[in-house]
Amino acid sequence: MSFPKFDHNKGSMGVNLVERAVMEELGWIFREQPTQDYGIDGHMEVVDDDEFVTGRLIAIQIKAGSSYLKEENSTGFIFRGKMEHYNYWTNHSLPVVLVLCDLDSQTCYWEQINVDTVELISESSWKVIVPQKQILDKTALHYLKNIAENTTDYERRLNLLVLARAWMEELLNGNRVILTSDEWINKTSGRGSINLKVVEENTGYEKIVQSWPMVFFPYTSYENLFPELFPWANISIDEEFYEEYDEDEFLIDNAVWDKEDGNYIVFGDYEEWKERQPKIRPYIIHSGELASYQLTLDLNEIGRSFLLLDNYLRNGLTKSKRHNSDGDLTKWF
Repeated sequence: MSFPKFDHNKGSMGVNLVERAVMEELGWIFREQPTQDYGIDGHMEVVDDDEFVTGRLIAIQIKAGSSYLKEENSTGFIFRGKMEHYNYWTNHSLPVVLVLCDLDSQTCYWEQINVDTVELISESSWKVIVPQKQILDKTALHYLKNIAENTTDYERRLNLLVLARAWMEELLNGNRVILTSDEWINKTSGRGSINLKVVEENTGYEKIVQSWPMVFFPYTSYENLFPELFPWANISIDEEFYEEYDEDEFLIDNAVWDKEDGNYIVFGDYEEWKERQPKIRPYIIHSGELASYQLTLDLNEIGRSFLLLDNYLRNGLTKSKRHNSDGDLTKWF
C-alpha cells in the first residue's frame, strides 16, 4: 500500500495553520500532540493579558481540506462523525474544539464539541454545525477563554497529569526525560524557554517531545518554577552533563593558580562541594543575564500513583493486577 502523502500533507498544513492562528491571533501557546491520542491533534493554552501562562487548556481536533467543507447550510459547515469519537471527545478531561481548515483561504473555523452543539442522528452517528462566523482569530478570544476557564483547580491539576502521561510512560519504559531551559534573570518578566526531550535507553536516540520557545513567568525563579510545572517528577541536574561546568566552578571558588608549577592549588574537597550545591541550578550563567539548565526528570510518588490510577480507570483490574493474598494491590512499579 502506498503512503498517502497528499492526505498527510493536508494534515500537517492544517496543524501549521492552526498553530499560526493560536500564536499570532490569540497570542496563546499551541502544542502539537506529541504522541498518539485518539482524535486529539494539539492543545492551546491561555496566556492572560499580563502574558502569564495560565495552565488552562483546550484540546483541538483538526480537519483540513475542502472535503470537510463540502456540506453546509445557511449558517455553517456540517461535520459528521462516529459515536466513538463523540463519546471520547465529550468525556475528555479537557474541553474539545473541532477546527475545520480551509487551506485555500487559510481560514480556520471552530466549534466546541459538547451535548449542546452536537445533534445525535442515530446510535452510531452524529453531526455538528461549525459556524462560518466562528473563525479562529482575535474575534474568538473571549469565547475560547471562557471555554478554557470553565474548569476548577482540581480539574486543571488532573489535566496537567493527563497531558504528561506520555512522558511518565517514557520513564516507566526505562528511557530518560531531559528538561532544558534558558531563563533571563534580573528581569521581572520571567522570560525564558523550556524544552523536553526523550533519550531512548537502548539507542541513545534523542527526540524533542515538547518545546515552549518563549514563556513568561513574572517574579518567579525557574528553580522554584520547575517543580510546579512538573509535579509528577523528581528534578535534579544532569550529573554527567554538569561535570565539566561544576569542576570549573569549583576551581573558581576553591583554588588558586600556581604559576610556577602550572597547576591549581585546591582548597577543600570537590565531592563535598558538590553535595552542598542545590539539586536544581543552572550549569552556566551567560554574562550575568541568561541562566541555562539541563535537568533530569524521574517519576516521583505523584507520578507513580497517577499512572496506577490512570491504568485502572482506563483498563480496570486485570487478573494479573488484582489484590494479592494480603488484600493489597500488587505493586506495579
